[in-house]
Amino acid sequence: MSPRKTLDVYLRGDRIGELRGNGLKLSFQYAPQVLAAYGAGSILLSLSLPLTRKRLDGVEVYNFFDGLLPEGQVRSNLAKEHGVTVPDAFGLLRVLGADCAGAVQVLPPGEPPAREDAAAPMTAEEVINVVESLPTWDLPEHFLVTASLGGVQSKVLLSQHGDGWAWPGSGSVSTHIIKPEPLESTIPELLPAEDWALRTAAAAGLPAAKAHLESFGSRRAIIVERFDRTGEGSRLHQEDFTQALALASEAKYEGTTAPPSRLTRLVNAAAPHTRDEAAFRRDLLRAVTFNLLIGNGDAHSKNYSLMLRDGGEVLLAPLYDVAPTLLLYQPSGLAGHAVSGQIRLGYITLEHLVAEGAAWGMDDDDARQTVASTLERVAAAAAETAPPESLGFLSELIAVRAQDLLNGGTARRVLVPKHE
Repeated sequence: MSPRKTLDVYLRGDRIGELRGNGLKLSFQYAPQVLAAYGAGSILLSLSLPLTRKRLDGVEVYNFFDGLLPEGQVRSNLAKEHGVTVPDAFGLLRVLGADCAGAVQVLPPGEPPAREDAAAPMTAEEVINVVESLPTWDLPEHFLVTASLGGVQSKVLLSQHGDGWAWPGSGSVSTHIIKPEPLESTIPELLPAEDWALRTAAAAGLPAAKAHLESFGSRRAIIVERFDRTGEGSRLHQEDFTQALALASEAKYEGTTAPPSRLTRLVNAAAPHTRDEAAFRRDLLRAVTFNLLIGNGDAHSKNYSLMLRDGGEVLLAPLYDVAPTLLLYQPSGLAGHAVSGQIRLGYITLEHLVAEGAAWGMDDDDARQTVASTLERVAAAAAETAPPESLGFLSELIAVRAQDLLNGGTARRVLVPKHE
């Protein structure tokens, strides 16, 4: 039996508990002072980990903390670099847990969170070298990777300091995600499409991450401003839908159409902790409608998140990682989440969206109005948001898709007349 190991878990800079690792099994214990301050049953770290006096040792513990880590080849590269096995979430968090998604930090016992001003300034050449070298790392000798973010795409987390960048080592706060175009991708123009989709969502009045495109040497990249960070450089807490539902990252795509849908389960778990349950349901239905309209085949449970405020209030996080993948690549046809029993983007109609909203407890008329108004607003925003020349068809195609759905049909994938 491998020896038991421990790590301290911090939230918003305060120690809230202890994470234990024994092989690949994790357990978590909330600190007594946290229970005294918030009370048993309160939501602090995750909807799946309400406060309790008991040591938590179920699958929800592994899935939450494992969900803080990257996936796929990015994870494999980091595991190899640090001499741990790929599934060893504890071993990876020991070296990468100093700056995680949300307000979480996972640190060796007794090691306090780093000062917020501990980031190391980088030269323009150093930044270019780091971005160009992804998915591997070309770091100056004194730079260590101590930050972690979920996902399969290669990215680097940096802190913006004035007009320049700094390396967020030793647990200092990263403020931006820089994600270069993949060296090999089946989906053409993915980053410009993501940039356009985020701008379109914002123009339609939907909360969305702020982003822009920039070149770093030979690599074009999208720079995304982290919505789980404040302008002053402090952390805001969030968790993605897999963590909230105690699901493994590998289960991010819903694998069944049987009721209740995953989104229904999420609403049932989250809505009681919101300030306005009806508003939360509308916000989520707008986000789901947007992703259907643009043909986003990556709208899975790791690409939706919740914001968790200090008092336990839950809100839907802004849209992020959104792109019209189906419109760029025909095989990208799955919706990520079942919508009233339908999982294929090309078969979902307005009625599916209304029925899904009704399953969450929405009135049919409220759901229908929410979907219809979202389709109209996004279509108008798409017409006003100029895509790059190579994607010029998107503005018109989104408007046509919206009309297809408003007319009661399915949304076409290309700009050709539909056969009636």
